[in-house]
Amino acid sequence: MRNPITRAAVTSTLLVVAAIWLSDADHSIGQQRRPALNCKQPVLAALKPMPELRYECGEQTNDSDEKVLKLPARLAAIKTVTSELSSFSDAAWWAAATTDLSVCDFTEKAGTLTADERQQFVDGEYLFWLFGNDRIRLVLIPDPCYQTQYGGANAFLLHRNGGRVFVTQVLNGYFSRADNSVNIAFAKFKGEEIIEVSTGTGGLNPYVTNHYFVIDPRTNYAVPKNLFPGPTNKISSALLLDSTSRASEPLQIVRGNTLSPNFVIYFDNANGRIDDHGRLLSRKILRWNGHVYR
Repeated sequence: MRNPITRAAVTSTLLVVAAIWLSDADHSIGQQRRPALNCKQPVLAALKPMPELRYECGEQTNDSDEKVLKLPARLAAIKTVTSELSSFSDAAWWAAATTDLSVCDFTEKAGTLTADERQQFVDGEYLFWLFGNDRIRLVLIPDPCYQTQYGGANAFLLHRNGGRVFVTQVLNGYFSRADNSVNIAFAKFKGEEIIEVSTGTGGLNPYVTNHYFVIDPRTNYAVPKNLFPGPTNKISSALLLDSTSRASEPLQIVRGNTLSPNFVIYFDNANGRIDDHGRLLSRKILRWNGHVYR
């Protein structure tokens, strides 16, 4: 059974389910009146079922073996799913907010969520698989043969342009001990739209990892945006279980629809001065130097 991260340990950029369904309307968790959650009939009509990744697991006895990722049947199945996602060009589906689509996917009927339904939806009973806006969306699809006890999945970025949908796989065999551990954010920077895909491990010593992409204007597919030394488009940090303020939250890179000039990461260090439930950590501030964060 997966071990979700406690709510107190969750950062504002991922693992807060309420933040996912409020993000489309630019609301915050702290607002006094929460918006009603309801499945509107036009949205229900536009709803598309989650595509399924189907392939035979073969004779693999260990679903955590990365050899599963290279199975020819799996690679063929990913191509099939990619092709299916490229057909998601219906204007009504793109016009509907991902929050509203998720509500309809959860309730499967038109109408306002009851108090019990709302609690189930917000508190993690529903596993979100669709994120994004009216131009770029992230679809998270379970993997039937890899890391099945830890939500093994694959993530695809959908970019809509000129009535066509271009699909890029951005997470391959992702898994986590935490439910609802993936999210997406966007930032404008130097004329580019930066796409942030954030993930978290869950468990007793949780880590968060962010991946960054941009849309290649020539191909319309997502490509890595290397914001860090390496060069690499990926960065990780330990997640504090006792985070008490926003200033102490790691990887706050996208802020107010732009990239922050600096952010905090935490890393394991036997001589670290931060004792987070017995795990010794050190803190580091990374700053933008005009080319990368260092």
